[in-house]
Amino acid sequence: MIKKVSLLVGAIVFLLVVVCTIWVLTTPPLPKDIQKQLNLSLEKPLPELISGQSGYVRSGSLKIWYQLKSPEEIPIRGTVLLINGMGSSSLYWPSEVYEPLLAAGYQVLLTDHRGCGASSWVTNWTKETAYDLSDMMRDNLAVMDSLGIKQVHVMGASMGGMIAQEMALQYPNRLKSLTSIMSSGFLEDPELPQGKTFRYNMLRLFLRYGLSGSDEGMAKLMVSTYHSLQGQGGFDVEHIAHTTLYEQRHRQGFDHNLPVQQFTAISLSGSRLERLEDLKVPTMVIHGDRDPLLSIAQAKKYAARIPGAKTLWVEGMGHAMAPVYVKEWMEHEVQFLEANN
Repeated sequence: MIKKVSLLVGAIVFLLVVVCTIWVLTTPPLPKDIQKQLNLSLEKPLPELISGQSGYVRSGSLKIWYQLKSPEEIPIRGTVLLINGMGSSSLYWPSEVYEPLLAAGYQVLLTDHRGCGASSWVTNWTKETAYDLSDMMRDNLAVMDSLGIKQVHVMGASMGGMIAQEMALQYPNRLKSLTSIMSSGFLEDPELPQGKTFRYNMLRLFLRYGLSGSDEGMAKLMVSTYHSLQGQGGFDVEHIAHTTLYEQRHRQGFDHNLPVQQFTAISLSGSRLERLEDLKVPTMVIHGDRDPLLSIAQAKKYAARIPGAKTLWVEGMGHAMAPVYVKEWMEHEVQFLEANN
């Protein structure tokens, strides 16, 4: 009897492995034009992606890496803090975002999340000791304090927008303005679409390309991810590929435990919808109507809660920094900063 049960269990496990393998191996390939761009990017020498002042700041037991880019114009008009999204180091911010800020006379502060880029990995993480978005917010405040920066304009993308919202709610005196890009006031809102299909696709891509941790595999994973997120405007394949290879070869690579940690941080932080009704910081909300991860309904719901919030709904934009759309909304962003400087 025990032998029969063991054989049955073994057969079921074998079938599950076969089905899972087929599911992973039948992942749709990248379109030929994107694959060609990726191949060309892999053959080119890597550019230097870090410029200006950079270093580490202590935030509790962790080291948080930062980069401070300064404009040619003196005196400096102010500082813009850029907080990136889930799994993305500060190097993934495209030049189409920070160059207009530098040209307008602002210095640009970029930080790597804990567990990401060159910042310390969280190796003792458990569900009982998990950090939340407020902890990640305080990492950015630690960098500001170390550099003697009292106030900033904050621009946050996706999860970075959620962290920026926390900063505006808890430390409004440290912000001149808040810009929340393709983000949410409550990711797990039961009344809104959850993007579960996208998450399954990401798992599939990770098992296909990212599990090995190789340079080429990680580049394919990140490019495939951005392809899934892009909306109608395409994306900068070379920038994504080169940044991924730079992370692999010149920094720490990628902690595969990070997505679980960051999803948990978002979940633990709960809803900000009611709290946003009391927000006093001048706010701009930017979102695309083709976002496959966070529906534009998310943005419209939390933006309506923020007193006096300006909104910019970008037709065709997905959940990615497509240059064609970034150039469009950065013109509005610079005007917004000037009005609230």
